[in-house]
Amino acid sequence: MGARPHAPMARPRAGDGAPDDDMPAVLRAALAGRALVNLTGPLGSGKSWLAARVPGAVVVDLARPGAEGALRGAPGADERPLVIDGVDGPGAPAAVAFLAAPAHRPRRPVLLVSRRPLAADPVWAEADAGAETATVTVPPWPDGRIARLPAVARLDDPRARRLATGLSGGNPLLATAVCRALRAGAPHRAPGAVADRVVGEVLHRLAREAAGRHWHRSFFLLATVGAGDEVLLRGGAGAFDALAALSVVTRGPLGLALDEPFRNLVELAHQWRRPGPHRAARRRALTYRADQLARTADARDREELALQGILLSGVPELRATLFPPARPVAAVSAAVPGDADAIGRLMRRWADHGGLDAGRTDRLVERWLRADVSGFRLVRDGRGRLTGLAWLPNVDGRTVGGVEPLLQQHTERLVAGPRDEPGGLLFLGAAYCPDPALHALLLRYILRQTMTGSARLLVSTPSPEYQRLLHGLRFRAHGATRDDVYRCGRRPLVFSHDFGGDDLTHWLTRLAPAVPPSAGGPGGPSPAGEIAEALAHVRDPLRLADSPLLRAGRTPTARALRDWLAEAVRALAGSEDPVDAEAGLILSRYYFGPPRTHQQLAGQLHLSRATYFRRLRHGLTVLAERLHAPD
Repeated sequence: MGARPHAPMARPRAGDGAPDDDMPAVLRAALAGRALVNLTGPLGSGKSWLAARVPGAVVVDLARPGAEGALRGAPGADERPLVIDGVDGPGAPAAVAFLAAPAHRPRRPVLLVSRRPLAADPVWAEADAGAETATVTVPPWPDGRIARLPAVARLDDPRARRLATGLSGGNPLLATAVCRALRAGAPHRAPGAVADRVVGEVLHRLAREAAGRHWHRSFFLLATVGAGDEVLLRGGAGAFDALAALSVVTRGPLGLALDEPFRNLVELAHQWRRPGPHRAARRRALTYRADQLARTADARDREELALQGILLSGVPELRATLFPPARPVAAVSAAVPGDADAIGRLMRRWADHGGLDAGRTDRLVERWLRADVSGFRLVRDGRGRLTGLAWLPNVDGRTVGGVEPLLQQHTERLVAGPRDEPGGLLFLGAAYCPDPALHALLLRYILRQTMTGSARLLVSTPSPEYQRLLHGLRFRAHGATRDDVYRCGRRPLVFSHDFGGDDLTHWLTRLAPAVPPSAGGPGGPSPAGEIAEALAHVRDPLRLADSPLLRAGRTPTARALRDWLAEAVRALAGSEDPVDAEAGLILSRYYFGPPRTHQQLAGQLHLSRATYFRRLRHGLTVLAERLHAPD
């Protein structure tokens, strides 16, 4: 049968597994106000669950036989609500577009259920239905409700329950699929094995949108590289176009991207099935993006490439914090004076969360608000509710007074007097967002702000978690403040990083040293890149033991490689050729001297950034040629 009636929709009880307590009411209101309503959300987000609860509805599922005949009778006299499910894949929007025409529009409310908004479909736009259609988007389920699904599935092991919640990213279909995989015997200790079974179900459901298997290899590769153009995906135009048509794939500045939490699951499955090719694909993508970053001047493109580099670095702590497997629905914007009271309440929660003295925190917040309320950046969820914030002011004459208590003895050296030019120096004094996905969105926003403006970012934080993150991001540590300003038993630590100019490329090199300072394209790391990686770990024999340079005849062991590198750099620095000597001096001071950034070293050597990085690349290339030269 193509159509079937459904029971009335009851108000979900708290804890019954509903995607959102307010969603049925939102849906009822939309159906009462518009003739056409589009219920949309990702694969497995709970759309059909909601649609099935429309009171007295007749449901037509386009995936079932006989659906076309039921559609032809839709404009009839029946006044019961009509739910058309499965408006996905080739031809589906066209099959229902006639309902938008005034001559065929049913007298009863029509709910069209699709994975992507119909407003974005060209066929629906041509039908001039935009003004007549209300769009209702299903949000991700909260972790609390997702966590009840493993209990319903009778998973007794708390580790298995946590895995189901963590991998689902708020998607109930994925959570139940993880439960099925665990009950079928996939061990919770092997998330890749669990993900592999779940991805099989996802691919089966996506077959409605793109038949065949010619795009499957590129699908797994896309999940691994984060964002991919045709060069990275290597599947040809046909596979690329098939991926682009999938509802779980979006188009972005760097190509296609697989939406979370699907990306994380598919990458886990790829890593479990083919660990060697997975590692090679990520390394190749990282080299490719670093090369693009070195050649790109546009600030927005550089920002996107740098964030991709962090994802591709493979550093678990950075990926978990900045790229959790979830789909955030929120926006970040500057605060206005009317937000002051809400900021005060949320900052009090921040103080409670961090064990900070409430009175001290309140006085600091009052000072920050008086200086410049727009220095606060607010995170609002899809309904406009304030869910997080950061204090991220420009350091200038208005704000330096609020910055000083968090920098104390470091103020004069790091601020070097008030700056009035926008974007020159940003200060991060607080960041709070309890939701991990929205927290990651806020942190990426902060990084984008500093990268786009080529700004220097100062950070003062008493939080051990943020301190670990900043160390992982290779920020320069300046030490603790003299006083425990928050009276929490921990003095804030002060960090900084300069995101200006070409330093972005070499910052990524330090995050993941497999990236050479200038890569040769997507074919893999260059010999100079392998030298750079070895030099980055020259004091770490365990990491040197994994170097591909051990295959060279001159450096068969980690110790031999370390000694060869030290001697080769000394010889280069002592060369009679001034270019070689300058390159050797840079390598010696950066890799064998005290910790410092490339920008700091360039200033100490009185070299422009362009000259500095040319010499650096030259030195790495010369060492690679010497290592691999015939005896």
